[in-house]
Parts: sequence; structure tokens; C-alpha cells
Amino acid sequence: MKIVIDSITKDFGSFDDPGSIFRAVDAVSLEARDGELVTLLGPSGCGKTTLLRMLAGFEDPTSGNIFFGERRMNDVAPNKRNAAMVFQSYAIFPHLDVRDNIAFGLKLKELSKKEIRERTERVVELVGLEGLEERQPSQLSGGQQQRVALARAVVMEPSVLLFDEPLSNLDAKLREQMRIDIRKLQQRLGITSIYVTHDQIEAMSISDRVVVMNRGRIEQMGSPRELYARPVNRFVASFIGKAAFLPAEKDVSGAWTLLGKPWRPEAGEELAAGAYEAMIRPEAVRLSPAEGPGGSALAGTVLRATYLGSVMEYEVELPGTEPVTVHIPNPFERDPLPPGAEAELRFLPEGLHFLSAEA
Repeated sequence: MKIVIDSITKDFGSFDDPGSIFRAVDAVSLEARDGELVTLLGPSGCGKTTLLRMLAGFEDPTSGNIFFGERRMNDVAPNKRNAAMVFQSYAIFPHLDVRDNIAFGLKLKELSKKEIRERTERVVELVGLEGLEERQPSQLSGGQQQRVALARAVVMEPSVLLFDEPLSNLDAKLREQMRIDIRKLQQRLGITSIYVTHDQIEAMSISDRVVVMNRGRIEQMGSPRELYARPVNRFVASFIGKAAFLPAEKDVSGAWTLLGKPWRPEAGEELAAGAYEAMIRPEAVRLSPAEGPGGSALAGTVLRATYLGSVMEYEVELPGTEPVTVHIPNPFERDPLPPGAEAELRFLPEGLHFLSAEA
């Protein structure tokens, strides 16, 4: 089912006291295609959870419209929307075992015992809870409790699935596995889903498209690859992974400078004259020991060298700008450069992305 959000705004506060009004969501418009998983990503207070709650019917929009398919949902009660939400806190009943937790909503709908049993058994298998049906929530791990919450939502056969930071209470390894499981389940069932998180890795790994929000507005939406490689501004670039921003300028003759020095980029020639920031990701930087003056490399000093297992992460100081983060993918290939070592940086041309200095 397609979801359309059309110029939704949500204000909190008293209209008798205009000074108390806080705009949590500001004229947001977006569309989730049938069967698509769209993630709302942003820092705390950016409006993503408020937007999700309006989709669920827990909050009323101040203005704008929400459509599920062709049906306007603004005045539809939450239990009439055919939408199910998976909460951060699991929200499973502590006095019911796994089977009864999953079947709870079906019993409220007064379905036959046969249909309740068949649908419950099918979903138990779907989410990998076989053999745990008679356990109490207190006997389950965090990951298993989250599977129960997911199963209880899916068993209702909703047209829309809503996820409110469902993995934030899990440890790193469980989060990674649950991301995979949720994505596989969503694709298998083909349910249109809206997923809220502040974790950029989670958003990148689970989504068809990501919507980056800030201060109640959409900064950019697109595929994870688009947002990572071609952010529209510094906020998006910084929120979607690590990046360095180097001052660059192109004059009317087409000549470039980087960090105030003449420079000939292999990308960016199509841009108009003006001031820019050359954005570069850590994996698009090549680092080597300093070999003396000359050449096209930028000279810098290693500030920090951190072994992260799969990569060696360096922070390198360049004159006239902020430090640059560098990832070396094979830490065993050579001895690490120690802090204080002089180094040379080179950039992969395809890894450079130019932002307006005002962006």
C-alpha cells in the first residue's frame, strides 16, 4: 500500500499563547511506494517520531494530509488504519507467554480458534521463535522479546508497518542480526514500512530510501548510496557517516584552488565559479609516509592512529582546515604511522563531492 504524506505540520503548545507553540514537524511531504521500506533518520528532536505517531494516529496533524492508498487517514482512529507499530520498549505483556502475546490482537478481533492458531504458528516460524511458544517474557533475551513484538505486529496482516527505533535497546551484535531479520521479513511480506532511527548504519543497511530530517524538516531523501555519495549539504554529509570538508574555490577562468593552493581536480569542472567545500569520505583518501616536497599530495601530520580491526583509522591534520579522517582497509599491510608522523594525502577523484560553501 502506498503512503502519501502531504505538507504535514504538527504544532505543540497553546494557541492562546502563541509564544508557547513549538513546531515539531514543518510542512513535510514524502511518499512511500507500495512494498517499500523508508527510514526517517535524524537527531533527537528532529520530528521523526512525531511524524511516525501521526501516521499511526496517535497524534493529529495541525495541517496537511496523510493517505494510505487513496484513503485520507487524518480522522481515522488508530485501530481502524490497518497499521501495526513495533515499539522501542517491545510493549509485550509480561503475564502472557509468547504464543498468547502474539495471538492477543487476533483474539480481540474475535477470529476463530482455528484461524488464530494457524496464523500464530505461521508467524512463530516466520520470525524464528519455534520452541519458545510457552516461555514467559522474563525468560527471553532482548532479541527474542523484540521478535515477539515483531510477530505480534505481523500476525495482524497490516497494510503498513511502523517501527519506532525498535533496536535501540539491543547490544551491537543483536542489532546487526535483527536488522538483517527485519529487512528479510519486510521484503518477504512486501509490507510498506516506515522505520524511525537515529543510527545511520541502521538506516543505510535496512532501507530502500532514507529521509534525513532536521528541525522538523526534510533535508534530503534518496537511496542510501545517493545520500552517502552526494549529500546536498554539510548536515547530511556529517550525519551519514564521517566526512572531511576542505575549502575549495573555482574562479571565472576555471582555475581551482584547494586550501588556498593551485589545484587541478579530476572532478568538478562542470561547476560554476564560486566558493565550495570539497567533501571527502575516509575510504576515499590514500595515506602514505611523507616523501619530501613536490608532487600533488597534501602534506599533513598524523594526530591519531586507531586500530579498529577491519580498518586502521587515522586523523590527519592539514594546515588551514579541520583534521581529515582516513580509513586504511588492511591494517596488516604495513606498519601503522604513529602520531606525530609526517604524511601525504591523496584523494580518489570519484570520492570527491563539491558542496556550495553556503550549503
